[in-house]
Amino acid sequence: MVAFLAALAGTGHALAAAPATQTVTVRYGPWTIPGGTMDRPGELPNVVSAAPKPCSNCDIVGEKPDLVYADGSTADMDSGPMLHHFVISNLAAHDTVCPLSPLGDRIWASGDERTEKTMPDGYGMPVKSYDRWAMLTDLMNYSAEPKTVYISITYTIAAAGTTTPVRSLWLDAGGCLTSDYSVPAGPSTHTWSWTSTVAGRIVFANGHQHAGGVHVKAADDTTGALICDSPATYDTMGGMRTIVKMGTCSGDPLATVARGDRLTVTSYYDSPAARNDVMGIVHAYIAEG
Repeated sequence: MVAFLAALAGTGHALAAAPATQTVTVRYGPWTIPGGTMDRPGELPNVVSAAPKPCSNCDIVGEKPDLVYADGSTADMDSGPMLHHFVISNLAAHDTVCPLSPLGDRIWASGDERTEKTMPDGYGMPVKSYDRWAMLTDLMNYSAEPKTVYISITYTIAAAGTTTPVRSLWLDAGGCLTSDYSVPAGPSTHTWSWTSTVAGRIVFANGHQHAGGVHVKAADDTTGALICDSPATYDTMGGMRTIVKMGTCSGDPLATVARGDRLTVTSYYDSPAARNDVMGIVHAYIAEG
């Protein structure tokens, strides 16, 4: 991989619509999740660890996460484990929306929906040699037996500087202090707004919610433009109704944002019971300028 990237970097390529790419799979872990029951699952809550990067200098144009066993097979609620969430942060940079966040710049994340992110042609997230990644993981297990699992992420990468750079915008209905908030039983909405400190073109976004979520959207209140509306898709796994997919939005651009624009995330729930630990996040990527 290093030789491949070095060769590409040495050619002096200008920005291209579709640069040459390759995939690199990085396995994080292992973690052993305690056994539990359907009513009281075992849990490893919010474990923080160092996270290897897929390269030293490159542009990431796609990312596909999974939760797997040692043999590479998928670990899911049918056999016990649940990927409640993971967040990969760059500790060498500040979060754009919440610059005081102790997590740093939150650049990749997913829950059990395991959302695949693919940037439009010509866009990518730059990775620098001095970047320091960390991973926060929250894992659950509905099986009575402990389960040892890994988070496996397949990155699609291009040579450094061959794409238009994007940066992460973490738009969170919970605000900057915590992502968790409470919902009553039945239909509800929860909103949070941020005054943009950056200008540019939003080119990709996806949502994240917990069970009971219906959809989560982000909009530019200043211009009236919808940035992304991400619906939750449900299925039965391990005998439980759970979210298996959240919608993604991709476009060049989805919306154009100016400094000072008011961006609002709105999370819609229809929960069968009151809960105090739900989330409503739209994770977007913006090309500045």
